[in-house]
Amino acid sequence: MARPALNLFSSRDHSLLSSDKESQVFIRQYGSIKPKVHFLLVHGALEYSLRHIDLIQFLLRNFGQDVAITTWDHVGHGRSGGARVFIPGFKVYVEDMNLVGEFAQSINTSETKTIILAHSLGGLITLTRILDTAYGWKYPLHGLVLSSPCIRPRLVMGHSSELILEKLNHLSGKLHLPLIYNGKDLTRDPERANDFDSDTLIPHFITVRMAKEVIEASHRIRGLSYYLRVPSLFLIAGEDKVVDPESTALFAHGIEKRLTQIIHYPSHYHELWNEIDRVQIFETMKKWIEKTLKENT
Repeated sequence: MARPALNLFSSRDHSLLSSDKESQVFIRQYGSIKPKVHFLLVHGALEYSLRHIDLIQFLLRNFGQDVAITTWDHVGHGRSGGARVFIPGFKVYVEDMNLVGEFAQSINTSETKTIILAHSLGGLITLTRILDTAYGWKYPLHGLVLSSPCIRPRLVMGHSSELILEKLNHLSGKLHLPLIYNGKDLTRDPERANDFDSDTLIPHFITVRMAKEVIEASHRIRGLSYYLRVPSLFLIAGEDKVVDPESTALFAHGIEKRLTQIIHYPSHYHELWNEIDRVQIFETMKKWIEKTLKENT
């Protein structure tokens, strides 16, 4: 009897106890249960992994039946538990990534090639996990694709923002700060912009503690790019209103040239994976991934 075709778009949902020892982390896996290529997708702040469903479907269509994709929602985001967009310390995000990495590794074989795809805050979490000597990444890793990584977040009030956040944090880390951007600041695609504004799982505020922790984590990571030894593709949006593209480019240029490629999109907004020409961006990523996997055979 012929083996039934795998439904690439079927998914398996799981949950893990967060490193905060209180919240459940929502995990969704797609594709093969014995993958040759395994993508880990790390979403950005406020949003959740399903916002990148177009990228997920593109990868499933283009990398065949031997691909798996593991996604998860950070604590306080999407379908995971915890107070909305609150974090007691950035360490929780970083340790949870390791828990998910261990979970993802459980379906890998010795032949599996793993690529991390990280957007915005997800890029900061990923780079912290890999580069900060307090953490490290112990699982095989064959490449990184970083979309608008949060190397330096844009601060509304300049340097005084950090002093104000420090004072507010002493009052209550759970105080809500209104968002300084909306959907049309993230993408030029009106449909995806509207999705951001109308999605009830996306809060339209950020807590004082989360803002403070993200800024401090970005300070710690900025001088560590020299130590990155993983092939990396940086996708940088020139009209980014959320993170500073020049700081990202400076960070990327600190990596050994043979290991990194930088692609600038001068007129694009922050969410490159939700931009109007995202399929072309996905195709560019595909070519880089295929080349990187071939070179790491």
